[in-house]
Amino acid sequence: MSYRTFVDNDGTYWQAWDSQPSKVERRAAADDRRHVKRFPWRGVERRSGVERRSINQRRITLSEGYGRGWLTFESLDEKRRLIPIPSGWEDATNTTLRALCDQAKRIAKTESGTSAA
Repeated sequence: MSYRTFVDNDGTYWQAWDSQPSKVERRAAADDRRHVKRFPWRGVERRSGVERRSINQRRITLSEGYGRGWLTFESLDEKRRLIPIPSGWEDATNTTLRALCDQAKRIAKTESGTSAA
């Protein structure tokens, strides 16, 4: 995760960082093998009831477009997210960061500092 700070044209101090999820649900609705197939298997079931996955962990489902990560901008008063993460944003000028922040979508900022999207 990269991290930057900058001040916008109104004098507001902003923090910016990228978020790249690692435990995201990879199945898309069209590719989800749990759905009934057009030609279901009619052979003998060879699987047992034992869990076959090597790691059993909970995965999160993200809104459309967030699976490859997002750029977060946060000030004392508001929070914004930009998808996808612009390449080279870590080395961008403060002017470019201000422009990216202006493009980012505002999200609700809760009392605890976490966001509700």
